[in-house]
Amino acid sequence: MDLVIARHCVGKDPETGLSPMQEELLNNPAPVRIASAPTGAGKSYAFKQAMARGERVLFIVPTRRLAQNLYGGIKSDLINQDGWSEEQAKAKLAVWSGDETKKLKAEGVGHVPARRLKEIMGLDLTRPGGEMIIAIPETLSWLLLRPALDPGLSRVGILDIAENFDHVVFDEFHTISPRGFGLAAVTALLAATWESGAMKVSFLSATPLDIAPVLIKMGVPKDKIVLVKEPIQDAGRAVHGDVRLSLRQAPDLTSLVEDNLDALRQEVASGAMAVMIFDELRSLHTQLPRLESVLAKAGINPGEALAVSSIHDSTQGGAKTGFFRHGRAEDPRRYKFLTATSSVEMGVTFRANLLFMEPGFQAMNFLQRYGRAARGDVNGRVFVRLDENVQRGPWIRKLKKFVEANQNQASDIESLTLSLTKSLQKQFKPQPEKILFGALPNRAAYAAGLFWRALIAHPSMKGFQAAHLRDMQPPPAKAVGALIAQVRKLEKHHTIGRYAKDWLDRFENEARTLRDFDAKIRVFEPDGKNYDVSEYWLERNTEILFQYPVLEGKNHEVEVHISGALDSYMLDKKNRVQKTVTARFPHKLETEQLPFNGELVKNWCDKLREDKWYDLARTSDPELLECLDAAVKLVQLTGLVVSDADVGMDSCAGVL
Repeated sequence: MDLVIARHCVGKDPETGLSPMQEELLNNPAPVRIASAPTGAGKSYAFKQAMARGERVLFIVPTRRLAQNLYGGIKSDLINQDGWSEEQAKAKLAVWSGDETKKLKAEGVGHVPARRLKEIMGLDLTRPGGEMIIAIPETLSWLLLRPALDPGLSRVGILDIAENFDHVVFDEFHTISPRGFGLAAVTALLAATWESGAMKVSFLSATPLDIAPVLIKMGVPKDKIVLVKEPIQDAGRAVHGDVRLSLRQAPDLTSLVEDNLDALRQEVASGAMAVMIFDELRSLHTQLPRLESVLAKAGINPGEALAVSSIHDSTQGGAKTGFFRHGRAEDPRRYKFLTATSSVEMGVTFRANLLFMEPGFQAMNFLQRYGRAARGDVNGRVFVRLDENVQRGPWIRKLKKFVEANQNQASDIESLTLSLTKSLQKQFKPQPEKILFGALPNRAAYAAGLFWRALIAHPSMKGFQAAHLRDMQPPPAKAVGALIAQVRKLEKHHTIGRYAKDWLDRFENEARTLRDFDAKIRVFEPDGKNYDVSEYWLERNTEILFQYPVLEGKNHEVEVHISGALDSYMLDKKNRVQKTVTARFPHKLETEQLPFNGELVKNWCDKLREDKWYDLARTSDPELLECLDAAVKLVQLTGLVVSDADVGMDSCAGVL
């Protein structure tokens, strides 16, 4: 099945060169903007323009690779388009990420957090021009909730963000998890109500979620939020050329490439890059050996293909050998072929006109992947692999019906997008005037309330700062605070008081964890090449953890040394391993192993209510019952289950 998605453009002001959306992001007076625009429409470009006109921007992105790519692109534009010197561009741009932290330490910067706290006030005030800090959210959250105060910087906190930046931007906001929405919600509420600051907060995505209800629940006035949408038109600045979209049945993605080898040969011969995107990391690893021979037939030589995935990007050490190159430092634009998992949907800069892809697990994955091809005023081709196993959701059926209905004809990107989101509209309150890919659940507001409380409690918040945050405290923060106070009464209980305290301390510490990351193990191959691999992934896809001892490395990292290449340990069939959580409770020392799935909160509440202490409370101790019920409500409202996992500052080390 084939159809052509027609070339489409966005408007371009003849004087400023800006599109209507870019103009709105720069000049709309609303303090909170939620912007949707197709991939390639230039959402981040608008804030480069803000910087060029002298404004300060804090640009928050979900991955380190995206942070680095954005830095490189904006620096290049400032030099080549705006006439900045390289020295000025470097002085006025900064990246806050784990990679940059390592780099600064290698350069002899002794205390990186103190340097970044100073950068909140300014990167280089001796030079003219605006500034931009590109950060991943964990880095900013860590600074705001840092474990120790620095002399002279002890009062720096969230209000300094509101006072010292003109724009705070949350890029790819559809990736923010409910538990991590606190940072976004707090800055949006400050932008809307903090009179001392002029900060505006913008949320950007090509596949937006409905976040306005959660922002309003957090206290952001409805009239302070504006929805910005980029109109698509036939003339103006081209976003994508004509793209032939082909749905094909194939047993696997490598077979799809092999079936269309002529198209790949032509693309490679033209000097352009081709890309393939897998749904699963396991599939990428198991198919790499066969893919190597297929690519060789298309004229691609060893060292001319790049593999991108969470494992490949974590590569350290070893020689650069083999057919595929990998590592986060590798620039995809240098390669003829890129094979990747969903990590390529964000943060990998490339220009490809030929794309082979699996459809993704959700409609937003599909559109994010599809939108990577044929950017600008060039035509392209996208092959999508389908089989019975990947026809998994109603949106896939909508996609097939849409392509069948427009077989061998031309359609437009908005019709395709609308078709894909129709199946999703049934899952939340219909809003026919909007194109949305889901809604942020209510628990995001209560998780944000917990984050707000963590900010108030931080020792950097003193005097008027703490008083102001307390006065502004949104209803979800008050509700969470009242429930915590109720559970804290348990601390006086002569038998279970110490367990209640430990559970509550851990529960409040959950505010510091913005995303659920699996525990990682560093896997060393014989030549010293090593990778960070999820422990759960290793258990499901290999026998490595049963064959080799797990050791403590020199930096207290957990590591394992294997005798061959990691890919050679892949099992033909996955192990039946269930991801679990070691859950803690407020009334006992014993933990429970609970499945990590959509029933986690319900199972935790059931376990508590099945316990003898809950029975005792129900029959003879109303005060104890009130405390245990408050704990249940806390977990239900926030969706946060306290576990044995380290959720403190150190848990962020992997992304800092």
